[in-house]
Amino acid sequence: MHLHVRRAGVLLHPTSLPSGFGIGDLGPSAFRFVDWLAAAGQRLWQVLPLTVPDDVGSPYASSSAMAANWLLISPERLIADGWLSPHLRGWSQAAEPVHYRTVEQRRRLLLVDAFHSFTVAGKPAQRREFRRFITAQRHWLSDFALFAALKEHFGTSVPWTRWPGPIRRRTPSALRFWRERHKQAIIFHQFVQWVFDRQWMVLKAYANQHGVEIIGDLPLYVTRDSADTWANPRGFLLDRLGRPRLVAGVPPDYFSPRGQVWGDPLYDWPRHRRQKFAWWLARFRRSFALYDVVRLDHFRGYLAAWGVRARSSSARHGSWHAVPGRQLFAAVRRALPRVQFIAEDLGVITDDVIKLRNELGFPGVRVLQFGFDDLGSVHALGNISRRAVLYTGTHDNNTTRGWFDEDAQRHERKNILKYFHATEKTVAWQMIRAAYGSRANTVIVPLPDALNLGSEARMNTPGTKTGNWQWRFERRLLTPALAGRLRALARSSQR
Repeated sequence: MHLHVRRAGVLLHPTSLPSGFGIGDLGPSAFRFVDWLAAAGQRLWQVLPLTVPDDVGSPYASSSAMAANWLLISPERLIADGWLSPHLRGWSQAAEPVHYRTVEQRRRLLLVDAFHSFTVAGKPAQRREFRRFITAQRHWLSDFALFAALKEHFGTSVPWTRWPGPIRRRTPSALRFWRERHKQAIIFHQFVQWVFDRQWMVLKAYANQHGVEIIGDLPLYVTRDSADTWANPRGFLLDRLGRPRLVAGVPPDYFSPRGQVWGDPLYDWPRHRRQKFAWWLARFRRSFALYDVVRLDHFRGYLAAWGVRARSSSARHGSWHAVPGRQLFAAVRRALPRVQFIAEDLGVITDDVIKLRNELGFPGVRVLQFGFDDLGSVHALGNISRRAVLYTGTHDNNTTRGWFDEDAQRHERKNILKYFHATEKTVAWQMIRAAYGSRANTVIVPLPDALNLGSEARMNTPGTKTGNWQWRFERRLLTPALAGRLRALARSSQR
């Protein structure tokens, strides 16, 4: 994808796809969505991180920087592989909200059955493919699979910092003992990651063949209770017991007046620099195997990280800690010269962050909903540059209709009326048309905005723990008429 070419796309996480198995996945609905995108003249599909989510479904709070979200594995495609019964039926309404605890329990049972079938009757070619995957991904998969098996053994709610000393410290004898004791569980978790990988790669190839490229999303941090902090504790600012000395967050901004404490440990950047950023390069290679373009979430964190005391409940009293972003991306450019990034430069952005983004040549992010608070801001329609990736809203915003109806301030409504004669029912499409007609080369519209849905379709509310990441849409809403409307808009704006 060339970000200097005028293009348009849709933001939709696969969990929001219709499915009878409790959560959107990589099955038939995903392929139908690609067909609809192509019919709508859309050349980009942006997803949220495909990493393992936390227990409330957040893909930005993962227990692994490398492992994929196995909840997205399609049962229908496991049936097609011959690993599940063809008589299997779903258990939920296709568009009901995601209930993560139920989904996790039921999907795991299906995957155990599929693993047993593969173990007993897997085809020789499939077995060879599985072995090649294990070998190619050994640098992260071996530790992750053991970590996942140990989490099941000791209890998923028990952090690795409370495991018995020898395995917590990863002594060679303890690693040998636990690898042998949980050999089958380790192979199961490797199998699950392989199945996700092969399903995703087929879907990605299908999208690319239909002229649709995938924009992925790379969270900056991993959680404190992660395979990465356990396997590589010296890469993080942890004490001798594995507890974070400082945790990441952001100071107050327009997403959260109090700021946010994410709780993730900060990296030991001097150590990563001494290691020539080997861990980071492996992470980027993995990302670009999955995606055509990578959005760098919290880009300002590649220049400086907001560190908060580990036990603090407020992000107000933190401090900035320097990050060697220039050296990191110089190493990336040498190792991966043709990859493409988008810098998510929202929040508290200083001149040095802008300078780094421009030096690297990364397009930044602009959000049209933010452009009506101050008509002189970088998000205002008249100030959008060609290199920007322009959104009507992001996964952290309310839908545009919901924002206008519930969140917009009086002066923002007044400014909107200067641009459009908008109402609650028309504002989303007024904003979409304005975005398409803007100077921005790349325009991304969240699917709820294209569907003109209200706050019931909001994906996430920053700073809250419940009610997020659950939205799913009804298949009937993706009509040929809507595709035709978007396609006509794309053509008229030369996208």
